[in-house]
Amino acid sequence: MQKLWVIRKQPYRETSALLTVLVEDNRLLRCIARGGGKVGEFQPWFGVFASTKTLVNLSKIEPAGSRLPLQGIELVSGLYLNEITHWILPEGAEIDRLFDTYTECMKDISRGSVAGLRRFERFLLEAAGQYPVLMRDRSGCELRDDVWYRLHQHQELVEVNEGEPDALMGKEWLALANPDYTNPATARYAKWLHRVLVDDAIGGRRLVSREMLSEIGTNR
Repeated sequence: MQKLWVIRKQPYRETSALLTVLVEDNRLLRCIARGGGKVGEFQPWFGVFASTKTLVNLSKIEPAGSRLPLQGIELVSGLYLNEITHWILPEGAEIDRLFDTYTECMKDISRGSVAGLRRFERFLLEAAGQYPVLMRDRSGCELRDDVWYRLHQHQELVEVNEGEPDALMGKEWLALANPDYTNPATARYAKWLHRVLVDDAIGGRRLVSREMLSEIGTNR
C-alpha cells in the first residue's frame, strides 16, 4: 500500500469518486475510487492502485492518520493549496520531494503559518519552471541594491526608473531570492509576486479558495 493525499475530489457516476491524489513516490495521479464517499482531503491515506488500459483504480483505501484539524482560515488555506497543486502541475507529474514538501506545508497551515503557503507556492512554481531568476537582470548582471527593477513578462528583471509600477529596489528582489517569510516586508512582496506568478501559471483560472479568503478578509 502507498501513502497518499487527496488533492481534488469530484463525483463519478452514482457511488464513485474521481480523485486527484498525491502519492508518496511524488506522483500526481488521477484515479477512480469505487464507493469513494469516505475519502476526503486533509487526511493521509493508504491506498492500492490497479491500472487498466484507460483508468487507474484506487482498489483499496484506509486512513493513514487523523484528519488535520483545519478550520476557518486554515481550512480555506488548505483548499487553496490543493487548488494550485491541481492546476499548476500536470497530471502524471513526478516532482522530487513533492510529497514531503506538501505534507510539511499542510502541517504548517494547521499551525497557522502563512510562511508555509509562500514556501509551497514557490516550490510549485519552480517545479513547473515558472519562477524567475531574482539574482540577476535580463543581461545577466548581478542586481545592485539601490537600482530599481521590474519583472518583465513574468520571466526576467529589467532596470527601470524609480516609481514605475511594480518596481522594487535590487535589495528587495534579492531578499525575495533567498526569502525570510517571517520578515513583514519580504512576506508582503512575496505575496504580491507569487499571486502574479500563480495567476500566470494557472492561465487566469478562477480559484474558489482565493475568493473565500477575500470574503473572510484575511491578509493571506
